[in-house]
Amino acid sequence: MSRKIIAIALLLFVSAGFVHAAPPASFPMPDEGMWLPLYLKKLNERAMKSAGARFTADDVYNINHSSFKDAVVRLNGGMCTAEIVSPEGLMLTNHHCGYEKIAEHSDVTHDYLKDGFWAMKKSDELENPKFKAEILMYMEDETDLLNNAVKNISADDAKAARLQVMMDSIGKVASKDGKYNAEVEPFFEGNQYFLLVYQEYKDIRLVGAPPSSIGKFGGDVDNWMWPRHTGDFSVFRIYTAPDGSPAEDSKDNVPLKPKFYFPISLSGEKKGDFAMVMGYPGHTDRYATSSDLAFSRDYSNPAIVDAFETQLNVMKKDMDADEAIKIKLAETYASESNTYKYYVGQELLLKHGAGFSTKLDEEKGFTDWVNSDDQRKKKYGAVLSDVKDGNDKLKSIEPAFSYFNYGFASSQLFRYYTRYSAFFKYTRDDAPKPEKGDLDSAAKRINARVNAYFTSGTGETDKKTFKAVLLDMYNKIPAEGRPDVLTKMVSDDKKAATPEIAINDFVDKLYKKSMLLDKDRANSFLNNPNLKKLKKDPYYSFMREMVKYYVTSLYPVYGGVNQQISKAHKLYVEGLMEWKKNMDFYPDANSTLRVTYGNVLPYIPRDGVSYKYYTTYEGIVEKSNPKDPEFIVPQRELDLFAKKDFGRYAQDDTLRIDFLANTDITGGNSGSPVLDADGNLIGLAFDGDWESMIGDLVFNPATNRTICVDIRYVLWVMDKYAGATNLINEMKIVGK
Repeated sequence: MSRKIIAIALLLFVSAGFVHAAPPASFPMPDEGMWLPLYLKKLNERAMKSAGARFTADDVYNINHSSFKDAVVRLNGGMCTAEIVSPEGLMLTNHHCGYEKIAEHSDVTHDYLKDGFWAMKKSDELENPKFKAEILMYMEDETDLLNNAVKNISADDAKAARLQVMMDSIGKVASKDGKYNAEVEPFFEGNQYFLLVYQEYKDIRLVGAPPSSIGKFGGDVDNWMWPRHTGDFSVFRIYTAPDGSPAEDSKDNVPLKPKFYFPISLSGEKKGDFAMVMGYPGHTDRYATSSDLAFSRDYSNPAIVDAFETQLNVMKKDMDADEAIKIKLAETYASESNTYKYYVGQELLLKHGAGFSTKLDEEKGFTDWVNSDDQRKKKYGAVLSDVKDGNDKLKSIEPAFSYFNYGFASSQLFRYYTRYSAFFKYTRDDAPKPEKGDLDSAAKRINARVNAYFTSGTGETDKKTFKAVLLDMYNKIPAEGRPDVLTKMVSDDKKAATPEIAINDFVDKLYKKSMLLDKDRANSFLNNPNLKKLKKDPYYSFMREMVKYYVTSLYPVYGGVNQQISKAHKLYVEGLMEWKKNMDFYPDANSTLRVTYGNVLPYIPRDGVSYKYYTTYEGIVEKSNPKDPEFIVPQRELDLFAKKDFGRYAQDDTLRIDFLANTDITGGNSGSPVLDADGNLIGLAFDGDWESMIGDLVFNPATNRTICVDIRYVLWVMDKYAGATNLINEMKIVGK
């Protein structure tokens, strides 16, 4: 899901606070919940029917016959979701989900980000190494089995170790010697465990993508905002071996013959219509406590926002100055900008109290329930104070922890350093002397990854960003918590008038002296690796010192406290489920398949403001500005709009672009199918509204909305704008 801030909009929302939206009711509600498909029949079928669904839970999830789940695809381990829409493995997802692959195929001669790409025949489709798609075969509750295996183990470490062995064993058996991807995942903070078995496909080809002026229309300005007018979609195809089994990229492969694919409806959506989203939401913290929210608001989030902003500012300046750099950094910038804006919105809402009253009310009720029984007091009486105590301990490593993880460790120069990971075990202080063959083998394993960095063409920007990140850490981490190597860097430079000059000088010297930061010298080292040279290399040595700082000064606190908080959270959730035993609970998102359902609905974000539930092409025309790169509209699109050439994709003599539903999604749901009451595809989920930035922590049914691109705009772009009727002809289209 998508994550320049519009000051007026922010101020308006801040002034309104959360007061004009109804406070969240005690969940669940039909429009709240990321439900497990395995238990839809038991927990949700009646509510789904009440909301308007005309299909059954068995239509959604069934392991004995084809069902909706067989057409919902997890991309790259849960980064995004996609859906199959043809009997030949054609797959839709968001433009921002395909952005990295579109960028990889782009250069200044063939700029598919700018101009779009359309394969008019299958032989034109573009291969994408390391792009993986998974389809869930089945899930199975393993809670009783695992709990019984550790019921007589009292020590936490021993219990955790035994659980991990059991989980790995269950997954290994279910994988059938690697034929499937199988994993056991904890749910409800470790109170339940489920086995998930996937079929993975590795030959995924780019079929089509609109220009970014359609797929990313509105850019950072409109990101997380409503009203939206973005055609956020891209098209891929899954290929298999001729016998239908998964296979590596090959010219002999054929399009997937799916068990199920979604029909597409042209009937359109109306206010109140049923809507359901299936996908792979990444991460939520709905069971976080008020002290967790306070810690994020006051300590971690401000540093995270600042760390991202520092890097984005450097990248943006270079991207604006050089078209080639703009293409090369496009995916990185888009991803970091997305996350940055998410944290900005969440921080803003937290600072103005969003979510706290709900958490405090629930915690008071829980505490009253606990205190009414001695046995409950003994078991649950300390959980909330344990969480708060843990958060108080974490304050000792903030903001250093967040600046390290979201600044230093996210820089390209640190990521480049990790490409030498094959040597790490040989450069530890206690490491035995390796054989020459060991070093040669390590060099061979990382050669391609090292050289890939030098071909990226972003080295000068990476250097500038690294300088800015180090300056951030020096200036914003208190001296007593700052890395010694960073303090020494500045204090040793007697000629530098400021820390900035000292840091710039240091990084410049790294580039002059390090063999690893020069392509030819790096390759020379890899051809004849020498451990003594590596350990003395100034860049490698500096990075090791920074990692040592993290390992010795930050992680011991984080690791220990995280265990304390995790244990308390698990017990808290167990207590909540016991307290509200007549309520149906859903687990936090963890990149596993979920179902959320509700209705197509508008919303009122603040006093005096009311939003429609859909937008039309007229909004694109109104926003069009050839001088603003975020709002450039292709002339061909403007010409088609002027003629009202909407074909069969029109509704009420207009072309709808995006619409809203009150379904419950988060990052990872990007590209998820939005289905109508009959299970037909009516849109793709691609974003949340600004007021839902707190949604990963607290769901507000009055204002949380899913922003969806209307499937009819997707088809119109393919058909009328791009002329890719070959793709239209593959799909089963109903309703008109």
